[in-house]
Amino acid sequence: MLLFIILFIMNKTSIISFDYLEEMEELPDPAIRTCNYQFNTVSTQVVMYVLQVGYALPVSILYLFVILKILRAHKSEQMFSDAYFKIYVLDGVVSLIVVILDYGLTRPLIYINPLCFLFWNWFPEPTYILTPYLFGFNYFQFAKIFSISLLSANRFTCVAYPIWHKVFWKKHTNNVIIVSLICPALFTWQLAISPTRFDPYVGEGILGYVKVVPFVRTTFFKLIVSLSAFIFMLITNIKTYQLTKKFKNKLKSLELSLTLATVVISAVFVIYIIIQAVLLIFSTSFLVENLSFGSTLKKIEFICNDFYLMSSPIVLIIMNKRLRGSLFKVAPGMTQNSSAPRMSTTNENTVRIIVKSPPAKTITMW
Repeated sequence: MLLFIILFIMNKTSIISFDYLEEMEELPDPAIRTCNYQFNTVSTQVVMYVLQVGYALPVSILYLFVILKILRAHKSEQMFSDAYFKIYVLDGVVSLIVVILDYGLTRPLIYINPLCFLFWNWFPEPTYILTPYLFGFNYFQFAKIFSISLLSANRFTCVAYPIWHKVFWKKHTNNVIIVSLICPALFTWQLAISPTRFDPYVGEGILGYVKVVPFVRTTFFKLIVSLSAFIFMLITNIKTYQLTKKFKNKLKSLELSLTLATVVISAVFVIYIIIQAVLLIFSTSFLVENLSFGSTLKKIEFICNDFYLMSSPIVLIIMNKRLRGSLFKVAPGMTQNSSAPRMSTTNENTVRIIVKSPPAKTITMW
């Protein structure tokens, strides 16, 4: 109901129309259909891209390190055997794929001007050569929304329905993950059968597609999925945070930190969706008439997108000392089953006694 109210208001007030958006995507204004910059310079744009790679690369390496550590340790360390970390690995892999695809082609086409001329020369007409990329990029963007929603659902059930949570996730985690990987295809299949179009936009290259199925709109699908995830995570985050504060003393330290970390990660997504909504306020015609303003909005969107995709490992590591120690092999306290030899002397005979400290308590996830 909320979705249709928003659509009704947007169309009635002429803020933006999905019909107009599709029309603009198919018939871009010839005045802006050029690879020549109007406000930017080639060197400035390249520097912008290099700066973004400068922070994205080390964070992505850290993300990959965390994922590999979890995969190696999920059978040997009980801390990583919980369903939460299976979903976290899914979310991490999806996030890294989106980052690789984004920084591999989407942003170079925007920031590296010679590529605009090159692609404009190679693909003056719609082609299926670029279709796998456009389909894959959009598919994994949808998959990211589903995976981060699963993280929120897992933590919500952990604090709201602890007994049911353990039984459900132990039995159905793999099935839920499979469903979350199938669902994005339901919203992106039309891209897989549509030719991809390259459009220059005052020096920046943008990939679009020619609709083969007229009544199917990717923009509409993105709005539905994003808005649904936004409402779901907003409600579950608020409820999870309230329950976490209420049962703070009863939650184990690892469970508490994972729950709070997930709340923060989900909150980043909520902020990202809000910014996306702000961008929708400005119509395509307005952005065409105010190219500098539109370019600035796009850069802000990129920064928020990066934070949304790559903040997860940093938040997770900061929030939990035990997890941080396990990832970087720095024990936060007494190691398990540590042995300390002690010498006991009786008269002239020396007796060597090995005293073992009791094993640390095993943390059991709800």
